[in-house]
Amino acid sequence: MLEFENYVPVDVVFGLKKLETIGKYAKKYGTKALIVTTGPFFKESGLVDRIAGYLKKEGVDSEYFCDVSPNPHSNETYAGANFAVKTGCNIVIGLGGGSAIDAAKCIAVTVAQGGDIWPYWMGQKEIYAALPIIAVTTTSGTGSHISQYSVITNPETNEKPGAGSPLLYAKVAIVDPELMISLPKKMTAATGFDVLAHAIEAYTSKSATPFSEMYCERSIKIVGKYIRRTVQNGGDVEARVMMALADTLSGFSIAIAVITMCHAMSHAVGGVCNTVHGETLAAMTPSTIRHSMSFSPEKYKNIGAWLKGYDKAPADWKLEQTVEAVEELIKDIGMDIPLSQQGVKRSDFDEIIKGTIGYMGGGCDLDPAAPISADVVRKVLEESF
Repeated sequence: MLEFENYVPVDVVFGLKKLETIGKYAKKYGTKALIVTTGPFFKESGLVDRIAGYLKKEGVDSEYFCDVSPNPHSNETYAGANFAVKTGCNIVIGLGGGSAIDAAKCIAVTVAQGGDIWPYWMGQKEIYAALPIIAVTTTSGTGSHISQYSVITNPETNEKPGAGSPLLYAKVAIVDPELMISLPKKMTAATGFDVLAHAIEAYTSKSATPFSEMYCERSIKIVGKYIRRTVQNGGDVEARVMMALADTLSGFSIAIAVITMCHAMSHAVGGVCNTVHGETLAAMTPSTIRHSMSFSPEKYKNIGAWLKGYDKAPADWKLEQTVEAVEELIKDIGMDIPLSQQGVKRSDFDEIIKGTIGYMGGGCDLDPAAPISADVVRKVLEESF
């Protein structure tokens, strides 16, 4: 009999100009917000001040913290938490892509719990407290505004795990596609591919449910239709809106069904080599599909057919056509960048493999081809190199 659980308690506020409503939501959860970004760009562009103004109109004060890397580091989140405590912040706003939102989540936990939170990110202890979180996403995207996960890198150990807890769900996710129009072409492509990778992996995950499958189908179809348009013309508002929707749908899907081998590997690669997450996924997705597709053939056929505009896979659709559809999309958006061009060296393979089947082993266990061995991971790395 069919059995599953579904719990994704995020208030999604979606649409153009919705950023202007942030104060109305923030005042429900706190009186002073820490706005977290990666670097000073959002301050320099005036966006931080706009948000501060919207908050102030509703009686919410704010502070600003920008010392966060594109792959946020544990020491940076500690610094952000100390700043939040010093300035009396009781709500955290992540403004930006997944890195800013993930850092905001980690800061929210560190402030509430105190002490060393790294064992919680490594899954050795259960997270028990967090400040309220609001996510304002400016990319499409990483799904972090919807999911209960936060990915942080430890620069001392080169580990990049994803912590998961219901306490890491944002109270409110503001998805305003107007904020994404100025996103550079390369980042649009990289984050857009992350949307597709989330949908592919959640759809084929052993934890998939009817809800996650529904979200994945819609997301994959949208990506197939709109990602090329968004990369070619960042000012295409319709395409931006639809990719923001696909990202949000994929966020719901990974909140339910999580990820599989490719994301597990990408986290490990990023921890060791500090790569761009979406680029790393694009390099390895064709190989991981080829490895796993025979273990769930109907689903993998659907993925390729949906990318090509079909409602369902034709009877004569071959699995290799799905790989070809994904490779074609990767090339069209300029993401055909092998690992060797992303700063990965063969001498890094052993450490990457250790992380993939070690602290990221839970993702591998959800792959339709599980169990995933070290030899399989090495083969994917070689084929993607």
